[in-house]
Amino acid sequence: MKVVCKTEHCLDALLDEKGKLEDLEKRSIWKNPYFSPEWLEAWLKRQPDGVKPVLLIARTDTGSLEGFWPFVERPGLLGSKGLWPFVYDEANYFDPWSSELAVHGLVEGLRNLMKEFTFSWIPLARNAFWEKVLEPESLKYKLPSISRVPRKTSLLSPESGMSFDEFWSLGMGPKSRKSFRYDTRRLEEKGDVRIECLETFEEVRSVMPTTCMVEVESWKSSEGAGLYSIRGKRGFFFELLPELAKEGRARIHVLRVNDEPIAWELDLLSQGFMGVHHLSFHQEWKKYSPGKQLLHHSLRKAWEEGRTIDFLPGNLDYKEKLSTTVEPVREFHWFRRSLRGALARRLILWNMKARKKIRQASKRTKSSENFWRAVES
Repeated sequence: MKVVCKTEHCLDALLDEKGKLEDLEKRSIWKNPYFSPEWLEAWLKRQPDGVKPVLLIARTDTGSLEGFWPFVERPGLLGSKGLWPFVYDEANYFDPWSSELAVHGLVEGLRNLMKEFTFSWIPLARNAFWEKVLEPESLKYKLPSISRVPRKTSLLSPESGMSFDEFWSLGMGPKSRKSFRYDTRRLEEKGDVRIECLETFEEVRSVMPTTCMVEVESWKSSEGAGLYSIRGKRGFFFELLPELAKEGRARIHVLRVNDEPIAWELDLLSQGFMGVHHLSFHQEWKKYSPGKQLLHHSLRKAWEEGRTIDFLPGNLDYKEKLSTTVEPVREFHWFRRSLRGALARRLILWNMKARKKIRQASKRTKSSENFWRAVES
């Protein structure tokens, strides 16, 4: 069956094909939770006027939707133009949503756009997509490029015949298990401990103000790493998360003591998958390990549902300790074969080196160490 990849510019036209998108989701081999219709619509709505979508869309000659890869046009140096992916300021993955039939055609479509654009940027791509698709295609076309491994991700796949308690005992080790039990008992001594699981549109919408109460008291917010730290993000997530929950793509867990919220977790869902997008806790309750207690609960639920758990990119020890697999996550730039393309490549390489030196020279507080380890290259 022949598949043709074309460039389109109207997101609404794609989202109007709801039936075809639902059919594609059922058949897709490559699924990106950050490119669901809810993410794309909510994100584009909050972009400045004049932002131009550049949508790579693959269809068969009979009109069947086989894949899409959403980008936006970004200005470059000296009047040049580049391509950045949708949700570039929030997502953890930027590989396309596609059937096996179309995925190579989408990469070829991106390569063809290098005749019009000076560069394209894929900030984070999963290892399977890199090894099976993007790397072979990039070697075939031999355009100027930059590729590196800025982060890694940890995955946990439920093992047949093993209970979650058995896995937890093996993964945590005797000292960690003892410490966890001690923290759990101490927290229970403080009063009524309760974990809520919010999954419907109404439940998630009603709990959003509660998440703010935890965020404002977390170390992540004080270090600028909170979910709502950047201006406008609170409104974005207040709109997005209930819509995701309505489609079964997100759920929230909240840990309370005597009805006071002390930790919350945001998980992204798809068939057989859970991604731990965000976890934070009230700093005054830190000694009771509320984040770990909440994570223990959400991991158990996902394990029992048979979901592969992705802790999402970040170099934190606890993620590796709880994982069954650790994989690299790739960053990739493609450049037009031209003087502007060569200049853009050189400037991006220089910027990467400069940012690394700044991070290495910056003074790190004890509370921010984990944040920096999660994002540095």
